[in-house]
Amino acid sequence: MSGRSFAPEHRAAGFARRLARGAHWLAIALIGAVALTCASQPASAVPSFARQTGQPCAACHTAFPELTPFGRRFKLSGYTLQGGDPKIPPIAAMLMPSFTNTEAPLDPGSQPPGTKTNNNLVTQQATALYAGGIYGNLGGFIQVSGNPVSGQVWLDASDVRYADSFKLFGKDAFWGIDVNNTPTVQDAWNTTPAFGFPEIATIFSAFSPPLTHVESGWGQQVAGAGAYVFWNDMLYAELTAYSGISKTGLEALGEEPGPTPDLLNGVAPYWRLAMEPHWGDHYLMIGTFGMYGQVIPAETFGFGFDDYTDVGFDSQYQYDGDKFSVTAKLTDIMEFQRLNSSFAQGNSSNLNDRLNSFKANASFVWDHTYSLSAGYFSVAGTSDAGLYSANSLTNSPDGDGLIFDVAYLPFSHGSPSPYSTYNARIGVQYTQYLKLYGGTTNFDGSGIGGTHNASGNNTLFLYAWLAF
Repeated sequence: MSGRSFAPEHRAAGFARRLARGAHWLAIALIGAVALTCASQPASAVPSFARQTGQPCAACHTAFPELTPFGRRFKLSGYTLQGGDPKIPPIAAMLMPSFTNTEAPLDPGSQPPGTKTNNNLVTQQATALYAGGIYGNLGGFIQVSGNPVSGQVWLDASDVRYADSFKLFGKDAFWGIDVNNTPTVQDAWNTTPAFGFPEIATIFSAFSPPLTHVESGWGQQVAGAGAYVFWNDMLYAELTAYSGISKTGLEALGEEPGPTPDLLNGVAPYWRLAMEPHWGDHYLMIGTFGMYGQVIPAETFGFGFDDYTDVGFDSQYQYDGDKFSVTAKLTDIMEFQRLNSSFAQGNSSNLNDRLNSFKANASFVWDHTYSLSAGYFSVAGTSDAGLYSANSLTNSPDGDGLIFDVAYLPFSHGSPSPYSTYNARIGVQYTQYLKLYGGTTNFDGSGIGGTHNASGNNTLFLYAWLAF
């Protein structure tokens, strides 16, 4: 679930255009299949994981998409657990209507085409999924998403895995092979970027702090394959190798990378280690993850590569009780940048930069129905006129803020018959920017005011996340 906006530009070759049209028809076919399933057997008309396992959504989620201990193990075991109706294919659909108000209107012309500079009521995303077992021990979470605002359809963050159980040193373990297109989408904890807090966000924003590459630079831009092991219900280790996808390939998958996307050179390794001891209903995870990649900026050859090394540390405490749950999460990502190509082209002022992204958040969920969440985020890094002068008077990437989210999930324990597997998350989210690009007022030196002040980007976001 990306929740993104895109510029309407396509320059694919004929073959890529045909594949892109194929992605559109695939989405239509999946949505049509969901509709037929709903019409013929509405009592089992997904979410597909709930239908496949025979479990309510509350078994896997505190408040979806945040996972419970059972949900994490269901994912690591390959999405293949049975127990429900095996005759219905594991397809699902989601809609995300939303309303966005920013404290100051967006600059005219900066908003997505066909929308207003403020107070936008839109369906910001529609998604069709194949989510569940494929064959035997092979399962997947495959998303084709559409943005009704831009008219784009693309292959969203997806994950296909084969998993099996075995014994190691006399202890039970899972091993698995995973293929995905977004680093961390395969992770079982909600501390990593793909499913971290906030799990849903508006597509309308003027300014936000820059992010590390593992947070924003590789999502749906790469293809990766790797292996993992989860030992003794406690220790997790993974190694995955990613390769870049060309501009033509991205357009074939429905992405809109722009005229000059960055290109990942060669193979980029991703690693993950996590330990989750638990005592009764109390679970504590301490982990690390990271990725190294060489990038050809804007596919401009002849200047070498920019090297990015992202090293993350994360921790999660979760109490998963019968009546309520509490989850607290910390994530700190340090990015070390060796900007050989950008520096040689005059696009960065420094050869070496650093960027640090820190997040702390917590949620309280009562009866899998009422969710209260709050979080703090901070980005800090090296001042660089080449990278940040367009947005920062002080050439700084620094920014921080607060996010609050209140949600109602009426159907986590099952919805009224005959729609017993449907689900919904209806919420209100508020984002307050304390600082952007090193300043609080006039941070870019434009003198325009509005969203060029940090507080002008404060956002009230009302959403309904509907799954059926």
